[in-house]
Amino acid sequence: MPVYRFEDLPTVQQNPNLSSNRGESIKGERMYFCHRKRPKDTRAEPHYHPCEQFIYVLKGRQRITVDGEEHLAGPGDVIHIPPNAVHSTLALEDMETIYVKDTSWSLKGVPAGEAAPDAPPEDDPF
Repeated sequence: MPVYRFEDLPTVQQNPNLSSNRGESIKGERMYFCHRKRPKDTRAEPHYHPCEQFIYVLKGRQRITVDGEEHLAGPGDVIHIPPNAVHSTLALEDMETIYVKDTSWSLKGVPAGEAAPDAPPEDDPF
């Protein structure tokens, strides 16, 4: 289908052990396009993934750490997560974001300090 509406898609939580993010996901041939919400004072634990990711902030403010560098991000900011960069976030307000990731890996991250498996983990249904 070439046209999607997030409100027509199921809400999922792809990484419950790593992140409080919940939302809708679209998977194309080479990229994911995801809408995510996270309540204030919740976080994504330090993790990485072998794929590149961009996060566009629609609503709220968050503290994000990427490879040891801490940043504050808010509406209109775009965060670039390079492949294999350890990153984590703390929602300072209720958050709403758009994620764009390449599909060379799944939507699931690998906890910081753990080796990535030989193959990407399966995505949860969406």
